[in-house]
Amino acid sequence: MAHAALSVLSLLWLLSLSSVPPGAGTGTVSVQVLPEVRGLLGESVTLPCQLQSLELGTNVTQQTWEHRELAGPVHTVAVFHPTRGPNVQDPQRVNFANTKLGADLRNASLTVSELRAQDEGTYTCRIATFPQGTASNSTRLRVLASPRSTVELQEVTPDLISGKPVPVALCVSSGGRPPARVSWSFDDSDLNGTFIESQKPGPLPGTVTITSVFIVVPSSRVDGKKVTCRVEHETLVEPEVLPVNLSMPYPPEVSISGYDDNWYLGRKEVSLNCDVQSNPEPQDVVWKTTTGTLPLSAEPQIRRLLIHTVDESINTTFVCLVTNNVGTGWGELPVLLKEPPPGEKSGHTTGIIIGVLVPVSVVVILLCCWCYRRCGRRPSCSSANGVNRVIYSAVEAQISSREDTPTEGTR
Repeated sequence: MAHAALSVLSLLWLLSLSSVPPGAGTGTVSVQVLPEVRGLLGESVTLPCQLQSLELGTNVTQQTWEHRELAGPVHTVAVFHPTRGPNVQDPQRVNFANTKLGADLRNASLTVSELRAQDEGTYTCRIATFPQGTASNSTRLRVLASPRSTVELQEVTPDLISGKPVPVALCVSSGGRPPARVSWSFDDSDLNGTFIESQKPGPLPGTVTITSVFIVVPSSRVDGKKVTCRVEHETLVEPEVLPVNLSMPYPPEVSISGYDDNWYLGRKEVSLNCDVQSNPEPQDVVWKTTTGTLPLSAEPQIRRLLIHTVDESINTTFVCLVTNNVGTGWGELPVLLKEPPPGEKSGHTTGIIIGVLVPVSVVVILLCCWCYRRCGRRPSCSSANGVNRVIYSAVEAQISSREDTPTEGTR
């Protein structure tokens, strides 16, 4: 009913204006508006409209605003008459900004509150004057909505590790009008990632939500790398930058360090290190050799293998086997023993000689003690094979001759 009454009223005033002879008046009038006005969805905006006249005594007889949606019909939204006042289609949201009964009617600016998507379009401000006639001009109203953007990691489970690209990060720009422009950037040129974008209706009518998924092949080179979601929109002073560090599961990548290529026999307290890169952290670390078990002088200490003394058994290839919940990796290191340096070699030789002579000397001493106890003071003591003899006869003879020789007193 309000719309019909507004249309009839506008028609009557247009008919009254048509009775004014063309070219009536001695001057010209014009209407000044902005080419484009932007307003945010849900907020208020004012469409300026100002009458410019080159002649004094110009009387405004009516103000009219018309709205044409994109590819839609034209309809009147507001009319103001100097004596009858305003007639507005939606008075709860639309009103004349400065026009009042009895006031100067040169300013016909219109305010639209609680902007909706359907408010967007072309607005024509038409001002009827007497005796100059009617002047009009059009402005475009654009209704915008600032998007809300977020970025988050996508969980990459071990069953997705297949050598093919998988989603690793998600950027969502929600409720933009017009739709936001979303792109990805990354510092590492070797990342070789791509993205897939989709859109759907936003939370409010006329808005759009953009979803962009960053896709890459999982590997250790990707884990920990920073990628950035960049959101651009005309409501933003500058692009919104949303960085995120990728978290990529991958099986252990293993290497062994600590061997200085100078291991020689007798060297003490050397060690090997099992260097691991993996995500998640390793669950199990096992040391072994390519031939089986570890040498006796080797002591595993989780990621460290301690060699107390280098001997011939160390001349082998060591293996560090590491497992996490994605898979298993291993590293190998062959150890080749070297000749000891001159100082170490002479010391080593001296040690060997001492190590041999000491037990031999002990055996000889024990054997001598045993022979002495067995032989006692017997004239002779032969060896077990009867060949060698120890003769004590001469000593006993001398002792006997001394005992048999008479002294001078006896004679």
